[in-house]
Amino acid sequence: MSNITTIAWFDDLTASVFALGAAAREMRLAHQAAQVASWQIEPARLRLVIGDVNIRGEYKISPCDIALSQVRGLSRAYQRMTTDLYENLALTYAYGTAAALLAVIKGYRPRYVELQRDQTDHYIVPGDPLPDFRGDLGDWNGQRRLALLRSIVAARRLDHSGGPSHGSLTGLADAASRTASRPRQPFTTCSSPPARTTARGRSSDRRGAQH
Repeated sequence: MSNITTIAWFDDLTASVFALGAAAREMRLAHQAAQVASWQIEPARLRLVIGDVNIRGEYKISPCDIALSQVRGLSRAYQRMTTDLYENLALTYAYGTAAALLAVIKGYRPRYVELQRDQTDHYIVPGDPLPDFRGDLGDWNGQRRLALLRSIVAARRLDHSGGPSHGSLTGLADAASRTASRPRQPFTTCSSPPARTTARGRSSDRRGAQH
């Protein structure tokens, strides 16, 4: 029973971390799509179409100019929204994964990444720096890179006085997303689930299947 319970919490936690990462990547794609859409309607790229329409004999307008202005307004709003959501989700991915890994290092067995959300449906990102895992991840050769990315996230957050605000942390989301992607291998190193025994009596290592 203990063997099955250990495998259950490990599988659930692994799935939880991967799902959070997938959500961050999907939001990143939406953010990039918004940037591309914005570039498509830049005035420098468009060929000016001259022509007016008369509004009930009262005044003339350029339908093309008005349409482009409306589209740009929608595009800017969409870009602001996706930037805001992507930055929040990428930071949440970094901090949520780090918190789960830290719990495992301390000997706990969390089944899921634990998060909080505010009234605007944004995840609440801790104000503290990301944990420093140097020395806690065995012989994993990615520790140095993980520490560097942690420093990048910390430095970019400090660049904004008064603490982070949604939509204002240029480049921070990418750094946070890269930071969170690194603990996948040490996740198994810190707490490898016990080998499963197949029907033929041979053991099966979950690490190879999951990672």
